[in-house]
Amino acid sequence: MTEQIFPPVPEITIETLRRSLGACLDEVRLSGQQRIVMRRGRPVAGLVTVTEARALWTLDHESAVYSEWRMRERLDTLARRRDAVTRQAEAERRAAFERGVLGR
Repeated sequence: MTEQIFPPVPEITIETLRRSLGACLDEVRLSGQQRIVMRRGRPVAGLVTVTEARALWTLDHESAVYSEWRMRERLDTLARRRDAVTRQAEAERRAAFERGVLGR
């Protein structure tokens, strides 16, 4: 059996939500407590405060920006490696050419 760290989030059926949407929204807004919206016994959505929704959006957005930055950093690293290999190969070709020309 797994131990639950957080208390369970209260559930509300979609039928109850339809009947008393305003009251449910006020309760979430005033109490700050989330609700899981259930349809036919399955979770379909969650109700959270605007502050929490914005915080979650910001967190997701920052994560996406960081992932994009990390991918660009990897591509830059690969480009620098490719350039270093190209420069090394060119230097070796140049040295071989100069040895051939000067060695005669």
